[in-house]
Amino acid sequence: MSDLTPKEARLVFALLKMRASQISAALKHVVPFIEQEPGDKNAAKLGAARLGKVAMTEPEVKAIVTDRDKFVAFVQETAPTEVEQVPTVRVAYEMKLLEQALANGAPVDASGQEIPGVEIGYGSSPQQRFYPDDNAGRLLAEVEPKDLPEIEGVDLAELLGVREGGQS
Repeated sequence: MSDLTPKEARLVFALLKMRASQISAALKHVVPFIEQEPGDKNAAKLGAARLGKVAMTEPEVKAIVTDRDKFVAFVQETAPTEVEQVPTVRVAYEMKLLEQALANGAPVDASGQEIPGVEIGYGSSPQQRFYPDDNAGRLLAEVEPKDLPEIEGVDLAELLGVREGGQS
């Protein structure tokens, strides 16, 4: 891929996210009209040219524990050695200790005592996001090929549906 400036990369990221959002909304509108049952595969055609198949997957069959208490009681009765007695901390108290550690900036409680097994860290990894302004959708229609950076092997104008004169 060609080198992009951070400014160009932010522009491309925002434009692609906006287009992806539009595509996602369009897909939500179209899917109910496809009329397929699980296992169906039907051709998608553009005139006489076949683009590929549209398929509805089969549902995944799996066993799920829906009532943990009843399940544990059954196993306790039929295979008691398979039931573990695990001490656990009440969720509310765990949250209280974690909030204290976070407020202190270290794994210590309100009295300064170290809380073993706790560390201060980050939750999920940072993710790049885009928050469009209110008029961003209208501006997308005004983008012209000359506004886009060149990326080796990627035709951004085609991908984004951008034409001369800003008509997408």
